[in-house]
Amino acid sequence: MSSITAGGGKATGGRRRLLWLMAILVSPLALFFAARGVLAVANVLLERRYPPPGQMISVGGHRLHLFCQGKGSPTIVIEPGLGVDWVAWAPVVEDLVTSVEVCVYDRAGYGWSEAGPMPRTAGQSAEELHQLLSSRPGPIVLVGHSFGGYISRVYAARFAGAVQGVVLVDPSERDPAEVPTPASATEPRPRPWSVGRVIDLLPPLGWERVKRLYHGESALSERRRKLPPGFRHRIVVASSLDQLAAEQSERDSSLPSQEQVRAEPFPRHVPLVVITPLSTSETHRELHRKIAEASDQGSQVLADNSGHMVHTDRPDLIVSAVRGVISRSDRSLR
Repeated sequence: MSSITAGGGKATGGRRRLLWLMAILVSPLALFFAARGVLAVANVLLERRYPPPGQMISVGGHRLHLFCQGKGSPTIVIEPGLGVDWVAWAPVVEDLVTSVEVCVYDRAGYGWSEAGPMPRTAGQSAEELHQLLSSRPGPIVLVGHSFGGYISRVYAARFAGAVQGVVLVDPSERDPAEVPTPASATEPRPRPWSVGRVIDLLPPLGWERVKRLYHGESALSERRRKLPPGFRHRIVVASSLDQLAAEQSERDSSLPSQEQVRAEPFPRHVPLVVITPLSTSETHRELHRKIAEASDQGSQVLADNSGHMVHTDRPDLIVSAVRGVISRSDRSLR
């Protein structure tokens, strides 16, 4: 009998160790999915408390948020850079809406917009933007910053008839010598799954949404509380797990996006201004000069006292460029 009891004790101890091992392995996953659930609930509650100031428009299987202000033609459409919302464009918007209509929007997964199909290449975003604007009459002027420059250039190439002009603000561009051949660059290269990538899905930005759900607009700085309601609410809604996934897909798609731009030449009749910070390298300025040469009405503006975020450092240059493009296109139509 004693030997049976001893054997049973050993078996029980083994089961306990196995259960502890399983708990150690399962607990992080349980916490991970519980945290994602909390963030998902926070997203829903936050967006109900702070609804989008514009329209939610279907572009196929998902809806995008479009927010337009002002009156007049053409319509100015701002295409922010990767991971950047349109709040920092307030100085540009406020100046331009006095004479024309200005539209900002959230790309798929960003802000109030629903997540869209992957990968998030410039071509995919350009097609969705075209659907988003399809119900709006009249020509548009695209203002694309950084990665948004890829989207604007593809859009202009595919839908030139709807574009009255383009302003590119420090647009993304790589030296052709550094870009892989088309065969190796046409598809995004997603990162392999790893512990680091799993952690990426649960960043502090996600918890920021939970905190914003509690604090709301009271957490904003005094300067930001002076912004119009729609802009304030966009800050509160801020980033989400969907946006972080969209941003990562855009990063992974940078090479195929550039290849899409190269495969679809910019329409030579469309006025184009490329704004380049003077603080960048000579090589970068030269790449931008070549972009401007793609249009028969192309020009380059060198921005002094500015870094990459020209729309916050020198919004006056962007406003001037937009008005110059409108004036040039108006003269060409006479």
